[in-house]
Amino acid sequence: MSNARIVKKLHSRYLADFFIECSQDPEWEKKLRELKIEDKLNTAEAGFPEDFQAFFPETNGMGLEYSIERVTLADVPRAASCWWPVEENTHYYMAYPTQFPQTSIYMAIDFTDGHEHCC
Repeated sequence: MSNARIVKKLHSRYLADFFIECSQDPEWEKKLRELKIEDKLNTAEAGFPEDFQAFFPETNGMGLEYSIERVTLADVPRAASCWWPVEENTHYYMAYPTQFPQTSIYMAIDFTDGHEHCC
């Protein structure tokens, strides 16, 4: 197994956990809310949600780097969004390992009444 393949597997293994922690962390919620369409957050600059490395201590020292972009619903593949709510306060995001953007996952977050609802 090549080194790049191992790196991709490690990044893929923790991608969903990282994305969920971002949606649950108050500091990251603020960052996500403020993100404009096609803007990007990168963990190389923004760091990780506080609880991510607490819940997944084995990731310390792995050199994981993820990016999150705010996208439009039209940019989300239908298979990932066919049941998502289409509300005024719903924002759509794509997360991926920065080195491997083709390995992406999507999330809808409804920021209604200051309470988020993830899909």
